[in-house]
Amino acid sequence: MSLFMLIASLWGCQTTLDTYHDFVKDGETVYVGAADTVLVAPGFNKLRFYVAINSDPKISRGLLKTNDGSVNHEFEVIRTKNGKDTVSFDLELPEGEYNFGLFMMDQAGNSSVRKEVPARVYGEAYQSNLINRTLRNVDTFVTGATLYWDEPLANMQETVLTYEDEAGILQTVTVPNAESETYVESYKLGGQIMVKSLYKPIEIAMEDFEAIPLEREFPIDYILDKGLIRALKLPGDASDGCYESSYERLTDGSIAEYWHSCDTAEDQYPFIMSFDLGVEADLSRFKLDQRQDCCGSRSPGSYQIWASNDLNSGETLNIDEAGLEAWEADATAKGWVKLVDETGNQNGTFIVDVPTEGKTYRYLRFVGISAIDGSSITNFNELTFWAR
Repeated sequence: MSLFMLIASLWGCQTTLDTYHDFVKDGETVYVGAADTVLVAPGFNKLRFYVAINSDPKISRGLLKTNDGSVNHEFEVIRTKNGKDTVSFDLELPEGEYNFGLFMMDQAGNSSVRKEVPARVYGEAYQSNLINRTLRNVDTFVTGATLYWDEPLANMQETVLTYEDEAGILQTVTVPNAESETYVESYKLGGQIMVKSLYKPIEIAMEDFEAIPLEREFPIDYILDKGLIRALKLPGDASDGCYESSYERLTDGSIAEYWHSCDTAEDQYPFIMSFDLGVEADLSRFKLDQRQDCCGSRSPGSYQIWASNDLNSGETLNIDEAGLEAWEADATAKGWVKLVDETGNQNGTFIVDVPTEGKTYRYLRFVGISAIDGSSITNFNELTFWAR
């Protein structure tokens, strides 16, 4: 070997040794295995951390901290099995956004590289913005009540319905998101209803978040059973109508089909329809639904509602021949009581209060006097009666 090559070789070895000694002059650096995966499940003003650790046997504890030092949490690693394992711990924190650094450590204090763990803590601010599922409507009947729901919002888990039963006792049922109608057999007229929806901000949240409960009440009246109602078709009353109409359509519970007047005096304004309600009832409200596809202006603008419990006092005059004033006098003389007298309705579909002064009636007559637009013909879909 030439002198030049020998010098070069010795110099190279010396340089490598010098560099190594510089690197380990304070002792060799021991690295601990970093966490494989970290999942964070939020709760109310707290977080639950699931830390997947590798099989490095040196790992004995961990450190979770923020850059600003506001969080500096150390936790033990107690393995339940050899090799890879998972440990978890909870941490209470104020609501807000966090960016943690997670380090795994051994008994000597040696650390893994930093693992970034972003997380959000949810609390009162998040809860205050949660919206309960909308209870669109409540229909009450003699046999029970049906509650109608709008579609659930994003991240909503379910809704808790609390209501007052007939005995005044609070009952609670869970309404799944897939349920659009909830039927309860027992309820109290005017009784309490409370709606509370539950949310998870993310799928793996450790607990549900409750929206601030919404309170409302059952109606103070109920819909009369339409299965008991039948058309009386008293002398002078309107016919079953034209275009395949029938009285049954008016109280069949559906607004998909309409009743249409024929080109006869009995069917055109003014006209009368008479009904047996099936029971004596303290009437409270009356509703007429207009034809869905058109012609709401043909609905009654002026109309009356009469009631009685006796059909044996004789036939009333023909309203088309005698005129309204004479017919009213004759109906009153024969025991019919006028409950409603409306002259300015402008709505194709309308609901009107029916004052009865606490008296009950079984038979009812609806008198259409004139259309909203002055038409002689009429058509509408459904008649509904409420009682107290």
